[in-house]
Amino acid sequence: MIVENLFETIIYPQIKEYVEQNSIYNPTVTKTMPQESKVFPIVPTKLLPVTNQYNNLSYGEETYTFGIEIDVYAEDKTINNKKVSKRTICNEITEVIVNYFKVNYRVTIKVELDAPNVDSNIHRNNIKTTGKLDTKYGLDKLVIYPK
Repeated sequence: MIVENLFETIIYPQIKEYVEQNSIYNPTVTKTMPQESKVFPIVPTKLLPVTNQYNNLSYGEETYTFGIEIDVYAEDKTINNKKVSKRTICNEITEVIVNYFKVNYRVTIKVELDAPNVDSNIHRNNIKTTGKLDTKYGLDKLVIYPK
């Protein structure tokens, strides 16, 4: 529950605020993927399954391998009477997300541009971050590093 708690209370609120404030396209960052959406760009974010591992015989040190998957969906948009392509919007938001993780957590980041999507009117990029959360310095000084 350590990683889940960290995601819910720190990582997700921070990335939501960062992306919504730093992207010029005003994306909506959510924790769930809506079945249908009329709001674009939309950025569903979810924590992937977490694996723990004990690192010493006293079971006092644990590491947790975790991943976060973020999809960026956008459709063409008209801004100031100029058409902006869905690919341009997705790529700008993707850059903001990658920058957030590089600056704040330095986790492993895998970006799939032009990810397959069932709706040809909507463009999709996929970002997967993976890292390890280490408890060797105690629960009040958690360390996150690349996996």
